[in-house]
Formats: sequence, structure tokens, C-alpha cells
Amino acid sequence: MKQTSNSSPVQERLSELFGSYKAEWLRDHVFDLFTEPAYFPELMTARPCVLVGGRGTGKTTVLRGLSYEGQFAIGGKDTSRIRNWPFYGFYYRVNTNRVTALRGDELSEEQWVRLFAHYFNLIACDLVMRFVQWYGIHTLHPLDLSFDTCLAITTALHLEAAGDTSSLGKAIKVALIRFESYVNNVSDSRPSGLSMQGAGLDLLLQALSEHKELAGKQFYFLLDEYENFEDYQQQVINTLIKHSGSLYTFKIGVRELGWRRRTTLNENEQLISPADYVRINISDQLDGERFTSFATAVCNDRLFKLADSFGQKPIDIASALTSFTEDEEAEKLGIRERLQSLFSQLKDEGANPAVLDDVERLPALEAYLIYAWARAQGSRCIDVYYERAERPVEWTTRISNYKHSLLYMLRKGKRGIRKYYCGWSVFVQLAAGNIRYVLELVDNALLLHLQRQQGLAVAISPEIQTTAAQNVGRKNLSELEGLSVHGAHLTKLLLSLGRVFQVMAAEPAGHVPELNQFHLEDADRSFLKEDTEDERALRLLDAAVMHLALVRSRGSKPADETDTREYDYMIHPIYSAFFVFSYRKKRKMLLSAHEVVGLIQRPKETIRDILARHRRNESDDLPQQVLPFAAYYRGTSE
Repeated sequence: MKQTSNSSPVQERLSELFGSYKAEWLRDHVFDLFTEPAYFPELMTARPCVLVGGRGTGKTTVLRGLSYEGQFAIGGKDTSRIRNWPFYGFYYRVNTNRVTALRGDELSEEQWVRLFAHYFNLIACDLVMRFVQWYGIHTLHPLDLSFDTCLAITTALHLEAAGDTSSLGKAIKVALIRFESYVNNVSDSRPSGLSMQGAGLDLLLQALSEHKELAGKQFYFLLDEYENFEDYQQQVINTLIKHSGSLYTFKIGVRELGWRRRTTLNENEQLISPADYVRINISDQLDGERFTSFATAVCNDRLFKLADSFGQKPIDIASALTSFTEDEEAEKLGIRERLQSLFSQLKDEGANPAVLDDVERLPALEAYLIYAWARAQGSRCIDVYYERAERPVEWTTRISNYKHSLLYMLRKGKRGIRKYYCGWSVFVQLAAGNIRYVLELVDNALLLHLQRQQGLAVAISPEIQTTAAQNVGRKNLSELEGLSVHGAHLTKLLLSLGRVFQVMAAEPAGHVPELNQFHLEDADRSFLKEDTEDERALRLLDAAVMHLALVRSRGSKPADETDTREYDYMIHPIYSAFFVFSYRKKRKMLLSAHEVVGLIQRPKETIRDILARHRRNESDDLPQQVLPFAAYYRGTSE
């Protein structure tokens, strides 16, 4: 292994196993690290499936795992098993550079539809012909097509006549290249020689399904990043999905809210689940313990390979990440120093030695709640102490509600770590069902650990884990701006909401604890006019969810997935360590569309107004890692 001056062999191997968390970076090595998710069998059916998940939830890895190349690699590259597979999948990643070339004022949308339908015919046929060649090479049983079949396919696709399988594959490839070249010069000539949608493809797959080698087999088209298709292009593919029958089916990977059109080319015909397809929402399939188990398997497999590469004993991810109880963390955050104020206050208020001794014996966080609650209510500590004795049930509930939230106020106004984000269960919650975020967190934590000359057998400290979580949050915040046309607005929205929830987290006593979600005032989206403040706010929230700045969950009312108004929103937990607020989905507040837009256009004033409405005061106090954005919060930067 090549060694650089700035990294050790262990760090380089770590980067290979955890740093290459995107399937595109891993290339063929993605299958060496493949861990089958619980929903994988649901995709291996003859029904069309739509796999919905945010960036980094594993859609690409799963779809590539269903491809014939993936099945071959996962199966240990055993050529003797290829002929026994029940299905063969053809993977295609939608390339934005290609599909966006098929739009513009040069042609009407109707003409673009015809062009794209022909283009996709060529793409699909090329994918199949690549498989035909691969199958013959690996099984030594060529899938030869008859002269009449090849002639019929080339005729349907308006290609030069081809009389054998090899010539057919070459003709399709050349036609695909020629078409892409033509599209860049589409204004110079009228489109001609276009095939009917599905023509050629149906003939090709019909012939393969009747071949003795493939009798009874299923064929899957695996379309990844479906959101990259233009709206009319989604309608074209929707039409194929709607009418795909016994010959082939589709498995689609798309981001949440990325499937913008559900209709076919017939505006009155819509794809409906479960009649036309099976919808698999990754966040639903991998929630709670199921995601924890999946993430544990993924990380432990990589950790085993890392340790094995250097002849070391395998380590377990849960053991590698040191964690705290809430009481232990309170001690680490200096609660004893804070409690001195409580005892001083009690003495000034005339508390007798028995009261002081009783408070001394209380768990530190419960004792601190007496002090924090008295300050928030403007009352005396001694009165809150007696209230605790008089209303034990109410006090027990209060402790349960506020114990975690008190941790966020212990180091308010101080430099350094204000709240620890450590332990495997916390990392899993920060990732919120996103396996890429899990790998980022573990990679960053291990890298910092190794850079401090700590070995793989030594547990990673809470300080390093917290720093890693802050780093990952900062890194993803900086990347937001380049993710979409809304990027700059998403960054501002996140900075503003992060500040709101950070201030609220630092002042929990006397208020609703762990307030870290919001929902919008009721309104019917179907009646919104374009370019109104309400419509702009909803469009922004859609983009924020799609690009994982926010996560959303069903509100209290039943709703269609496109009805943004009836969802609860939360900053993605991956940013919680950076801004310092709770990563746990808890309580929510109401925001107006005016306030959502204001958080971007008028951040300083809008943050102040929202906080004032919730009886909080903003100050210049910022967590150390957020200080680079101080000018933004002061309203002195764009």
C-alpha cells in the first residue's frame, strides 16, 4: 500500500473502508462491502418498486446489488450460478448532463417527448445488449438472436440493418452516440427516424425471454437518481412502468419529493400504489432497531476488515465509541461548579442544615433543576425545594422531561464543548436512518483518534466523538450551497433555524423542553398562487427535505405525501452537534410562511422575533464552532 507523508497505512485503509462512503467512489469494491438491508427481498419480485430515500440512504448500493454485475460479485463471482438466477437486472444511473440536454425552446414539449422516448429505447436496448455480451462471456452459452429478430429490432429502432447479435449490439451503441451528438445540434435539423416508445425494446426482451437459456427469467431495469429526469421525462418512464408486463419491470431509486410527476403521457392516467407499484420508504423500513442493526453490521464488517489488514484483533463499533449516562455527562460538563450557586442561594434564603444535606444527597441533575426552575420562574430556590416535596408526582414528571435538556445549559456562554455527542446509539440517532452519515461520523472519529496516536484497540473518547460530529455537521452545511439551485437559501435557512433551536436548548427551564421541530400554519396547498410568500416557503421546505437539510414526519392529520402543510419538520440531526441542540425528535412550535421566508431574507430580525415569542432573548453568545458565522447572525454579511 502506497504511503504518503501525511498518512499512515492504517489511515489509508480507514479511508478506503469508511471514507469512500459513496457507492460511486467504491466502484466494483462496493460489492465487497455490501450488507443486505432488511427490505432487500421486497425488491426481488416481479412488481415495479419505487425505493424512496434521501441522499446517502443506500439506494445506489441496493440497486447496483440487484444488477447482474452486483449479483455476480455478491455471489462470489461463481460463473456456474449465473444460469440459475431467477432475474437479471440492468442498472442505469440517470445522468443530469445527458437528460437536461433534451429540453429547450428549439422544440415543443411534444417533440421533446418523442425524442426522449426514442433516446430511452436506445439506452434500454444498449443495457440489454451489454448484458447479452456479458452473459455469453461468463457462461460460455451465447445468447444468439436470429437474423429475423435482429432485423426486426433494427427496423423498429430505425437503425442500419443488423443480421446477428454482435452487429445488433454495435448498431445500437453507434446509434446512441450519434443521437447524443445530434441533440446538441437539434436546432439545425428536424428530428427524424424516431422509434415508438417501447418499440425495439419489447422485441428484444421478447426474443430473450423465448431463448432456451433465459426461459422463465425476469428482467429488471434499475433506474437510479430518478429525480434527475425532467418532468416530462418522468411521464415517459411512468408510461413504461404503467404498462410493463410479463417481459420486464422497473426498480426505481428516488429522493423524497424527487418523483414530481405521477401521471403517464395520458394526463388522466396516474401511477398509484399499491396497484401499479410497491413503494419502499427506506426511513420507514430502517427505523429504530432495524437501522441500528443494519448500521452495526455495516460498520463492524468494515472494522473487521480494517483490523484484519494489520493483523489486529477485531473491534466492535459499540465498544469503540465511549458513551455517558446523563448523570455522568453532567459531571463531565461541570455541574458541581454550577451547584455552588444553588447552595449559596439556599443559605441566603435561610435553608436549615437538614435541607442542605437533603439537596446534597440528590442526583446532581435533579438538584440543579431546583436552581434552574427557580431562576426561570423568578421564585426562591427554597420554595421550589418544598414544592418538590409537596408534589412528588409532578416533580418526577418534570425531572423526566427536563433531565436531558438541562445538559445543554450547563456550559452556556463557555468556550469548548458545551454538550457531548458520543456513543454508538447517539451516532445512530444523529444519522437518522442515513447510512452514509453513519460512515462519515465513524470515519471522522476514527481518523481523529488515530491522528492522536491512539490504537484501534483503544476506545474513542467522548471529546473526539463530539468533535467528529461537529466536523460532519459543518462539512454537510458547507456542501448544501452546491447541491441545488436553492442551495444558498437552504444554507441560510439552516443557519437561522439552527440558531433558534440552539438558544432554546440553552434556556430550557420554565419552557417547553427539547423544542426542536416546527410545523406550518394550516393552509391548503392546492389553492396557493405561484410566487406568493406561502408558495415560496413551501417550495423551499420541499428542497430542504429533498437535500436533507430538514427531515419531515407525518403531522397529526392524515395527508397525501405531497401536502407539505401537514408535516412536522426538524433540522436533520446530523447538524445538532454543530449548532448544539437535541438530536431527539421531541416537541414542536408553529411557524408561519412569512417567518420561514424571513429566516432567509431577514435572519437577524426574524430570529429575534421567534425567540421573543417563546420568551427567549438572543445574545452574542455562540458555540465556538459556530463563531465563523457570527457576521451572518449580526446581519452584516450576505
